[in-house]
Amino acid sequence: MNNINQTIVAPTTNISTQAISLIRISGDDSFNIINKLLKKRITETKNVWVRKLYDKNELIDEVVLTSFVAPASFTGEHVVEIACHGGILNTQKIINLIIKNGARMANKGEFSQRAFLNNKIDLIQAEGINDLIFAKNELALKIGVNNMTGVHNQSIINLKTNLLDIISRIQVSIDYPDYDDVEGSSVEDLTTALRLINNEVTALLKRSKMAIKNANGIKTAIVGKTNVGKSSLLNALLNEDKAIVTDIHGTTRDIVTGEINLENISLNLIDTAGIRKTNDVVENLGIEKSFKMIEDAELILFVVNKENLNDSENKEIFLKIKNKKFILIFNKSELISNEEKIQLINEYENIVFTSAINNDIEMLLNMIERLYFNEEIMNNDSLILINLEQISLVEQIKNKLEQALNAIIFGVPIDIINVDLHQAWEFLNQLIGEQYEEEIIDNIFKKYCLGK
Repeated sequence: MNNINQTIVAPTTNISTQAISLIRISGDDSFNIINKLLKKRITETKNVWVRKLYDKNELIDEVVLTSFVAPASFTGEHVVEIACHGGILNTQKIINLIIKNGARMANKGEFSQRAFLNNKIDLIQAEGINDLIFAKNELALKIGVNNMTGVHNQSIINLKTNLLDIISRIQVSIDYPDYDDVEGSSVEDLTTALRLINNEVTALLKRSKMAIKNANGIKTAIVGKTNVGKSSLLNALLNEDKAIVTDIHGTTRDIVTGEINLENISLNLIDTAGIRKTNDVVENLGIEKSFKMIEDAELILFVVNKENLNDSENKEIFLKIKNKKFILIFNKSELISNEEKIQLINEYENIVFTSAINNDIEMLLNMIERLYFNEEIMNNDSLILINLEQISLVEQIKNKLEQALNAIIFGVPIDIINVDLHQAWEFLNQLIGEQYEEEIIDNIFKKYCLGK
């Protein structure tokens, strides 16, 4: 683990040509270091100061300093934040001066890591900060804000308290077997209490698994025959000319990808090669990839034209996607009459009409939002996790609770049951960071931005 006794510095905004750049110093020597660059010193108090920075007698910049005194800061240490004039050379020069006078460059995520180590935030809050920074849509943003502030973290504390109560009851029964009337220690009482905890964990896991897909992106394949407008649709969705569009059949021969972020969902888009019978070896390889993408995708955007809806290639695609979530897209809608549209709507589910070449895709976007709108996660005020490592820990907690429940029901000795419960307790502690390995904590914070 990094030496937390050292004072660190990093830019908290991108180093670029801009009006203002922000630099953060954190550590015991923050005030001493900044005062070496000032002719008019600042005191160790929480305050805002306007000062000129000097390198010896050379004026460097006039800045605004915001100072915080430990432990009342984000990191729990002395912190001085410098709002200087933006610019690559100016910002870098000030950072180099601070390093020259006793600080070292912070590693990625080291400010947040120090906040965690100094008990200013728990791991759920720490991950919430990162989720907030990298949020792709409104749902991820909401979850990141909630988790960063810790408004729902009391639910984990309550789970720990309730589980500890059960462990304690069982331990009393083990240590004092003659006292068989300890309140709440009967098989029925323990089973009821454990089921309540397991139900809460199961609900958390269910919410989180639903939310992580919406937040991180649904793997979405655009499939269909050649020349139906798949690449035009991809370009319209991305609002850029990413895929080559021509009237020549088989233009797309490999996978083209992109990402779009709607209000409450993100899509990881894959434009596949058009499916048709061909003797072209390279094109056939692309078609094989298309069928593989259909198998792997979580959502299929099946693009057709009304003229070729029932031909052999489309029938084959229908068979491949019948057990998948898909939207049937009639592209080139300008060529379809209103009477034909009504007939098709009555015949097929999840059908939309688009004109990708004219960027007319609103009906498709609305359909995607409706398909993935989930009241349970969109309007839920309970804890939701969208981090894979956290969800994995919740799964392990659930597994241990269910093992203990099954063991109680089948009459397994009570001391063996407590082993599973202790492990569930340890996983809960790992979830909020009350138990951790230094190497794991280092790895968690390395994925953060520099300066955070």
